Amino acid sequence: MVELDTRLFYWIFEGWRADWLTPVMVFFSDALKSLPMRVAVLLLWFALLWRGGKARAFALWLIPVLVLTNETSDFLKAWVGRERPCVALPIEAITGKLTSGSFPSAHAANMSALVGVATALWGRRAFWGLVWLPVLVGLSRVYVGVHYPSDVLGGWALGWLYGWGTVSLANWITARRRSKLPASRSDSGGV
Repeated sequence: MVELDTRLFYWIFEGWRADWLTPVMVFFSDALKSLPMRVAVLLLWFALLWRGGKARAFALWLIPVLVLTNETSDFLKAWVGRERPCVALPIEAITGKLTSGSFPSAHAANMSALVGVATALWGRRAFWGLVWLPVLVGLSRVYVGVHYPSDVLGGWALGWLYGWGTVSLANWITARRRSKLPASRSDSGGV
């Protein structure tokens, strides 16, 4: 498994290398590290809140889901203790050498969580409209040399579990509570 992961890493890291693709991958890998992008995301978040309805629910769900995703990613990175490819392999990462743990990719997990929340609220249409985001971010992390493909797959799974799973579970619990309310009201009304 490790050998296949390393082969896939080199296939993307070296095999996909192109002058036109590198700036695109660096952007998707590190976009949220820039102040203008952070401000744009914050303004978008406030716009979703202001809009109301499912847009507001989406914005509000993102906070606990992303906190959970990040905390779990940090815990797993420390627990698994896997070195990043830019440390373990004789390569030089495009975006610099990172020494924190490699598994899972928090970037991939966060983007997958975002798509999971959107899918739980709006359905398959949201998934197919947004799935490109975790795919590009995850591949970019391999392309720049800071994650193995299995780190990205693990991040996608973790993010989906928290994003789609948490909101779907909350919706299911709410629906069950609502379905039981009329029965309990009618029972108490007849006594």
